[in-house]
Amino acid sequence: MKYEWYPDVYFLVNFLMDSSALLLAAVSCNQRVSSVRIFLASAVEVAVNMILIVCLPSRLLYVLLVHLVLHPVMTVLAFAPKGVRACLRLLAAVYVLLFLAGGLQESLRIQFGSGSAGMILSEGILTAMLFTLWQIRQRVFGGLCVVDLWFHGQRISLNAYCDSGNLLRHPKSRHPVSIVDRSALPEPWVRQLPPAEKIPCRTVSDTSAWMEVIPFDKMDVYLRGRVKVIQAPQIGLQDGRLMQMPDVQMLLNEAFL
Repeated sequence: MKYEWYPDVYFLVNFLMDSSALLLAAVSCNQRVSSVRIFLASAVEVAVNMILIVCLPSRLLYVLLVHLVLHPVMTVLAFAPKGVRACLRLLAAVYVLLFLAGGLQESLRIQFGSGSAGMILSEGILTAMLFTLWQIRQRVFGGLCVVDLWFHGQRISLNAYCDSGNLLRHPKSRHPVSIVDRSALPEPWVRQLPPAEKIPCRTVSDTSAWMEVIPFDKMDVYLRGRVKVIQAPQIGLQDGRLMQMPDVQMLLNEAFL
């Protein structure tokens, strides 16, 4: 049996699917969205994918290159994640969304030529397991997001957590106070910071303490597919790790949820 392959249709369908998966992964993982980077990464991935289809004689080698090289490279190009863990988290989100959008059963059937009832049942079970793990991940890591903090026209990106337990407010202005690990600030920023104002707070162990609070220019919070711009945020500085997760450099106030 002969099949006709239409490169233009193949490119359009896969480009739209990859772009949609990247956009949804950005929303679900609370990442900054750059449409240019996402569309460019998707176009490059599909173009190389088409070249591999034509040039590679082995179907197995093609599948391995797509999943072990092309998709990770596409994720890195689209998001430029910081570290291996962030890259793996985004790549897992892309795969889950691709499986759910395109159908895991159809994807495996096309790639491996399987169509038996037992294989279809096992694929359905695997899809249900992936969806369950995805829901667990959303409950555990759904509060993770990215925050751009601005100071004197310069910007740094911080891994933040939307902490519903952070109820700290400035005692005079009643503005919400978010907390940043002091070591996450660049050294030039630390030297230029204005004199800090100390406000009372309570630690996790419910003991009284004082925290240095400094107003910054603004911060952009990338949360649940939206960008929330906070002008003149009050930022408390803390020495040491904020949470058990070492990637968290900032605790957002619950008022920003």
